[in-house]
Amino acid sequence: MNCPQCGATIHNDVLFCPECGARIRSSGQPASATPPLQVLQSRYELRRRLGSGGMGAVYLATDRRLTTAQWAVKEMSDTSITSPLERQQAQEAFRQEAELLARLNHPYLPRVTDHFEENGRNYLVMEFVPGENLRDYANRVGLPRPLHEVLRWTAQICEVLAYLHAQQPPIIFRDLKPTNVMITPDGTIKLVDFGIARLFKPGKERDTQAFGTPGYSAPEQYGRGQTDPRSDVYSLGVLIHHLLTGHDPSTTPFRLPPVNQLNPSVPPYIAAAIARATDNDPAKRFASVIELQQALFGSSNLVNRQASPPPVAQAARVEAMAAASAVRMASTGMATASLWIGIISAVLMVIALGMVGLDPIFDSDDILAGLGFLLAMVAALFAFISGILSLIALVSPNTAQTVHGRRDAAIGFAASAGAYLLCCVLGLVIAQLGG
Repeated sequence: MNCPQCGATIHNDVLFCPECGARIRSSGQPASATPPLQVLQSRYELRRRLGSGGMGAVYLATDRRLTTAQWAVKEMSDTSITSPLERQQAQEAFRQEAELLARLNHPYLPRVTDHFEENGRNYLVMEFVPGENLRDYANRVGLPRPLHEVLRWTAQICEVLAYLHAQQPPIIFRDLKPTNVMITPDGTIKLVDFGIARLFKPGKERDTQAFGTPGYSAPEQYGRGQTDPRSDVYSLGVLIHHLLTGHDPSTTPFRLPPVNQLNPSVPPYIAAAIARATDNDPAKRFASVIELQQALFGSSNLVNRQASPPPVAQAARVEAMAAASAVRMASTGMATASLWIGIISAVLMVIALGMVGLDPIFDSDDILAGLGFLLAMVAALFAFISGILSLIALVSPNTAQTVHGRRDAAIGFAASAGAYLLCCVLGLVIAQLGG
């Protein structure tokens, strides 16, 4: 069996988990004899409460149909809500969470398998995520955390946020905080609790409802504007700030002290990226989590900034940087077009040169030479187009944000330049044949 707290494999007869120390069962009571707290849908046996809040709780459940499966069952109870409007909003938020997660598929999101109502309460059955959330982990090991560890988590969070923001319409998480980030035993993360996530609606000046966690949520989530992907950029910046400094953002909402004042070991470019991400003005933040990711991982070589890092730390940093680059675009359409048009122009020019050179050998009465000349004109036009496209792509900031964009544009320019050189050689050949 597995420990419900950390997911470690343990023996059926143990009382406490040897990894995290969590109580597994009472003394003298065999595991198989432990009665469930409740049975739902004649299938899900609620075994243990994992957490609770003002509107319900989350339980660890076993499955009577799939005996080896474990689920996290989220229960929403509106009995403590007296306002009809608030009860309606709570039910809508719960329904939205079920619908959002049901259509999403990402390794850093829990998988939803069922949604039902029983005894006046709504339930959401989802993949059980073993491990602990970032808040509990930080309380156990202490803050601040090492930079390589924070960046490894950040790379994964950027990837899943980029996935959410790429949905149509974009999904804004809106509640990124330590308790909503789970760390599994293998070191990967999963975002949980989509209760206040929303679909981005272009054209709205502000959100209909103000939700969020003080300190972590962006200012626009409190009626000052509409939330968009930059709101999640703000929350991620606050989360990184908290992990690297240990500063509780709820004590100074919207006024975070500079990272370097609290932790001078943080590289200046990391501190600058966090400061921009947490700017109160959305227009001054990074436009997307990908831009934030590039600022954190692309502005400097982290491994070279610290002398002789231990092998485990170095491997984690390399892994984080690899994960960061995974979501970057390979190239832009303009750079790719300049590459292939340039190559085609060079190939056509070589063929044209060969046709003109072979004309005297085959004594074709200048037919081959004429066709070669026409082909050279087409190649020259292609080379001109490739040269223009490659120059535009080289100076475009969008190209700089890709993995191979500038390389493709440079090859395209070189190919077009080579085509023009061959055109000059062709001119000399034609002049000699004419003489």
